[in-house]
Amino acid sequence: MAFAVNVLLKPKAVIPTHANEVATKGGKLQDGTKTAKFASLVKGVPVHLPFSGVTMQFDGNAKCVAGC
Repeated sequence: MAFAVNVLLKPKAVIPTHANEVATKGGKLQDGTKTAKFASLVKGVPVHLPFSGVTMQFDGNAKCVAGC
């Protein structure tokens, strides 16, 4: 997936899903998770972690402006 982000899609921001994986604890990304590996492989694109109950807002340039 990181290859697709870096080479094929080239988005301005990425929000990875981590279904069936506890990727965060206390609001921090946990080492050794698939999400952490993905985030480390994505280059030049902000990776925004989704948190339960938190709504994120982005401007027209994919810059996170609220809930970041």
